[in-house]
Amino acid sequence: MKLLLQIPTVIIVLLILATWLASLRLIVVPPGSYRLTAMTTLVFQGHGYRLVDSPQAMCTRQAHPARDCDATETNKLTKTVLLRLPYSPWLYEYTEPDRSKQAKLVGEAPLWSSIE
Repeated sequence: MKLLLQIPTVIIVLLILATWLASLRLIVVPPGSYRLTAMTTLVFQGHGYRLVDSPQAMCTRQAHPARDCDATETNKLTKTVLLRLPYSPWLYEYTEPDRSKQAKLVGEAPLWSSIE
């Protein structure tokens, strides 16, 4: 019985260790970006990216992004792609690329204005 619990635990620990050492990341490239095809990619050596991220979200986190930041980051990603997966709108929304633009003050919230 103990062996049945130890095997899945060892597999999970090895997957976490491999993800950390290889710096595996899920990067979501949306439609209409620099790349013509929308896709979700599994990349290695994704230093600077979050576990689930997009080039647009990374560019918005930079203090002074370049004009072609999206194109530059997408070109860097093409060299480290391990696996191409279908585009997932849910994962792209999870990366929150426009969070800084969507952040509003409490006074600007729709609920607050409806109460007044």
